[in-house]
Amino acid sequence: MASIVSGLLTNVLDRLVTSAFHNISMAKNMHSDLSNLQNTLTIINAFIIDAENKQTLNNSISLWLNHLKHALFDARDILDEIECQSLRNQVLKINGKFTTKVQRFLSSSNPFAFRLKMAHKIKDINQRIDEIASLRMKLGLLENHSIGIGSGSGTRRTSTNASRETHSYVRSSLVIGRDDEKEKIIRFLMDPPLDNDDIDVIPIVGIGGLGKTTLAQLVYNDDRVIEIFELRMWVFVSDDFDVKRLVLEILKAMHGMEIDAHMYSFDQLQNLLREGLWRKKFLLVLDDVWNEDYREWLELKKLLLGMHDVEDEKIGSKIVTTTRSDKVASIMGNAYKHSLKYLPEEDCLRLFVKCAFQAGEGKQHPRLLEIGKDIARKCRGLPLAVVSLGCLLYSKRNESEWKKVRDSEIWKMNPQNDDGILAALKLSYNHLSSELKLCFSHCSIFPKGYEYTNLELISFWMAHGLLQTKNEDEEPEELGEFYIQELVSRSFFEIASEEQLVIDGLISEELDLLGITYFKMHDLIHDLAVFTMQSERAVVKFNSTNVKEKVQHLSFADSDEGVPTFGKMSSKIRTVGFWHAGQNDLAITEPFVKWISNKFKYLRVLNIQGCNFQFLPDCFNKMKHLRYLDLSYCQRLEKLPDSICMLQSLEILNLCRCVALAYIPKNLSNLVSLRILWITTKVTDLSFIHIGNMKYLQILILWNCDNLTFLPRDLSHLTSLKKLTIEACEGVISFEDEGEENENYSLKLERFSIDKLPNLAALPGWLRQSDKTLRYLGLSECSSLMALPEWLVNMTSLETLLIADCPNLTLPQQIDCLQNLQNLKIYGCPQLVERCNQNTGPDWCKIAHIPNVEIASV
Repeated sequence: MASIVSGLLTNVLDRLVTSAFHNISMAKNMHSDLSNLQNTLTIINAFIIDAENKQTLNNSISLWLNHLKHALFDARDILDEIECQSLRNQVLKINGKFTTKVQRFLSSSNPFAFRLKMAHKIKDINQRIDEIASLRMKLGLLENHSIGIGSGSGTRRTSTNASRETHSYVRSSLVIGRDDEKEKIIRFLMDPPLDNDDIDVIPIVGIGGLGKTTLAQLVYNDDRVIEIFELRMWVFVSDDFDVKRLVLEILKAMHGMEIDAHMYSFDQLQNLLREGLWRKKFLLVLDDVWNEDYREWLELKKLLLGMHDVEDEKIGSKIVTTTRSDKVASIMGNAYKHSLKYLPEEDCLRLFVKCAFQAGEGKQHPRLLEIGKDIARKCRGLPLAVVSLGCLLYSKRNESEWKKVRDSEIWKMNPQNDDGILAALKLSYNHLSSELKLCFSHCSIFPKGYEYTNLELISFWMAHGLLQTKNEDEEPEELGEFYIQELVSRSFFEIASEEQLVIDGLISEELDLLGITYFKMHDLIHDLAVFTMQSERAVVKFNSTNVKEKVQHLSFADSDEGVPTFGKMSSKIRTVGFWHAGQNDLAITEPFVKWISNKFKYLRVLNIQGCNFQFLPDCFNKMKHLRYLDLSYCQRLEKLPDSICMLQSLEILNLCRCVALAYIPKNLSNLVSLRILWITTKVTDLSFIHIGNMKYLQILILWNCDNLTFLPRDLSHLTSLKKLTIEACEGVISFEDEGEENENYSLKLERFSIDKLPNLAALPGWLRQSDKTLRYLGLSECSSLMALPEWLVNMTSLETLLIADCPNLTLPQQIDCLQNLQNLKIYGCPQLVERCNQNTGPDWCKIAHIPNVEIASV
């Protein structure tokens, strides 16, 4: 799809304009050639939006986009080569000396030969992209001036889509399963106004096809609503939140007649609006709102509030709005926000039967009814999907046709239907920025029903270069968290509820200590992600014989000994994982890893979690582009190969639950690009790792290291570290570099949590160097901690303090100085619970200023 091309194009341009890449290109005398590439891509970028709109109607444009996409993939590989060589040189400068083997690896090509090789590649790619760009005029593509370098958006304001314009009427007998929600909203409409100086706004929020408009129609046409509101108006808003246009639409709805906009100025229109609403109690429904600009909403709201003087008694007018975005709801809503639920399975079946059969006919076809149950179930509570598939099968009584619908991907049913499921979901997708589209599409590599974590998703996106920051003060991990929240806000992700969160034996409080949140994706949203990714991803079995050449992301559905026999396939596979395989130990062996290292030169992500290895082959020196290595849950793994230390591009290393790991290479600090490190090991001493060399490390988790006594020595030198978690390392007594405090530098730590460290007697003194950044401090099951240090009161940025099962711990005397502290949670600390009791505790006065205090004995 063109949206993938748009995201790729933005991604490559964003990399080219960074100061870091500019410095690399200057140092290697490639600046001129790369500038030419940047200029050509900038020109093409101006035509992408038009190509995206026209691709489904013009096969030539679709082919043009496909050629551009693969050229961009190759351009990205070239940029990777240049960055990789720069990182190798960086390691050589930092370490100075190497063994002959490592020196030979890092200096396998001299600088002149490398520049010459890259110059040829850049010249070739420039020529290819120039040829692609030259065809834009022949294809009739039009320039869009609103899109520029790093614009961060593939969206644009368009005129209202008349083909999906809604109206106010619905036949209530055709709506199933929304009675309780209708009653809830009507109660809010009938309640007294919340604020005499404002107007109550009730947003209905949910994913496309969930029935937001239908629910608003039910409310709008209820007899009680008709009775209490003197005036009711329905306005379809859509993309174009132009205030003058909306005033005109409200006037049309008010008078039931067309109004010629050319006859009136904006001032005259707002006067007509004031006159029409004067002292009338009205209900206004604003359907399908996308606007996220608070200023535009405020301008319209001021006009709607102008129908009476502020001294008058509030009339009680209300506004109901429907939207797919939580952000829109937050901007507009000041009353109750109604998050629309998925339709229960039994209601889905009733709705399906109503759409697929004539009244009473379903009982005559029991076999079809059984198939219908499966079809209704696969819709996962989305009414539009139920109605679409039910109507598709109406009057069809051939059992094979019903089975075909049951067994096919929903997005393959009438993909060109403008009113279908895919069209409804694509509308939300089209409103994402080009960068966010690319991130969303990559979620298709994981299976349906997958429980994504923020840490895994951010690692995955980052490894594929999708988190390109435009601000040098912003980190990719922060951008990734922002993208996740955007996808949650727009209903692409659902946050797993706390009662569901028992993962690997960890309850929600322990996950909170780790800074981990879980998300799920509706099956139909996953289908949309698969549709956008198209030929780039594949789920394969170990004995598959046919894998398409354009595939870049492989997820195995099973495992076996030996190596796959795929035949001819691309050498540019970027992802290999076993996400679709079962939960049992994977049966892959050393030859498989060697096969990967020899076969896939541009591999970025390798996920072989849960493998039954005892030893890994020492072949990682061939995976120079690898950025994400997941060895978690390899519970028999005893040794990390030394060649892992040669992965200068590696950004994420996950060794979680590697409980048998007894050997970690001493040169692990050569992983100069490492940003996320999660370690479980049985070694007793990690002080030999010069972890201070990992200048970009953002997240460090030491977890379930049962034998660990000595922590890495220079934790206080990790000046980029944002999150540090140490859990279930019961032998740890102290932080090894406690005596090396340096008042001349500051840390950037934002989250610090320790759990199940019963012998730890004190927090590290260097933690005070994060006094302006630390926002979360979690302490759990640390029985030897006697008192929080007095310097804690200087942590001016601290927002959340969690203390659990630390029976001897006392609060600092001046904890009331922590004026930014928003959340204090104390569990299982009898002494603290007693002292902080709201009625009798002597320390209550010190914490009374904190907005959210949770205290429990257990």
